Amino acid sequence: MRTLLTTLFAAATLSGAFGQGIEFEHDWATALQRAKAEHKPMLIDFYTDWCGWCKVQDTTTWRDADVARYVNNYMVAVKLDAEREGGEVAVRFRPTGYPTVVMYDPNSAPQRAAYYVGYNADAAKYLAQVKSDAESQSSSIGFNPDQPNPEFPDFVRSRYSKQRMKAPAPDAVEAWLAEHPDAPAEVQWAVLSLSSITQERADEVVAQRAQWQALAGESAFTGFVDNQIFRRAMVAETSEELGSALEFAQMHGGPNTDLNFIKAQWASRKKNWAYLLDLIETPWGAELEVATLNSMLWPIAEDEAADVALAKRAAQIIGGKMTAETDPTFRDTYAWLLFRAGDKKSAKAQAKQAIAESGGKLDSSEELLAKMK
Repeated sequence: MRTLLTTLFAAATLSGAFGQGIEFEHDWATALQRAKAEHKPMLIDFYTDWCGWCKVQDTTTWRDADVARYVNNYMVAVKLDAEREGGEVAVRFRPTGYPTVVMYDPNSAPQRAAYYVGYNADAAKYLAQVKSDAESQSSSIGFNPDQPNPEFPDFVRSRYSKQRMKAPAPDAVEAWLAEHPDAPAEVQWAVLSLSSITQERADEVVAQRAQWQALAGESAFTGFVDNQIFRRAMVAETSEELGSALEFAQMHGGPNTDLNFIKAQWASRKKNWAYLLDLIETPWGAELEVATLNSMLWPIAEDEAADVALAKRAAQIIGGKMTAETDPTFRDTYAWLLFRAGDKKSAKAQAKQAIAESGGKLDSSEELLAKMK
């Protein structure tokens, strides 16, 4: 099964590790004034009303007792809808996905900002990173979000509103850059980092790493590079083109760049299930968490044209992870893979068990049982 939202919400409700949670401000000016008066860094949570993982973060990480205690005591937290009242702030910090959390220190000179994109289920690890960034003197930025906004082009501003414009094609971005050679560096960075750009332009930006990293901050620039790596890998049509993307990743990626994970994403996009399973059956794959493994194998379960032998291999892989404590959505994936492998008897048994472990209802497993009638 693709998502875990229901399970995570239930876990948050039942776990004693979650308390009242972080005390968020909801007005940027108020939060900024507090941070300056109390000489504290800020924790900015950019979310949207359609972001499911933002809601999961609200009920898990933000309610973790240790996370809440630290943030409430040593930071000023503010929660902003990036497409509504928080749009004017978002365009300065430029989140590229949701949730995006920014540790921002308006009191340091130069000012500092560190970015955390996406949901992290490991609250302890998340807290350790936030504490490290909040208490260090790294992650400096070369712009001041406390000053009036420069004039961003409409296609940048619209990313942080409900009326989003169609993103310009790379050649249109090149035309804009040629027409605005004197645009402030922050505006140029917004255009480069939030748009689809040519590989030649991306190479130029990476070659000027020191300049752009001094402006955007280390974590934001690392995010730009990671995005370029992903784009190159996802447009690769051949293994040779993938190799070129991996070479770029080796040269410019950060310490957390995982080449095998990039390969796995490429294989999934190409529906090259043999390549994907070969990767998963390496020592690297053996170390994957079951949730990550499940997300990698689910597309095979969805593929009606999947080779029976490959589906059987995938079923054996995830079947080896099944325990009494296994999340029922993972068991649902196992059931579908057994079905694709032609083992309907075992598929029915696993689907029924997944439904029972979910409290009597699991749409995906019920769909599978109906399909096998």
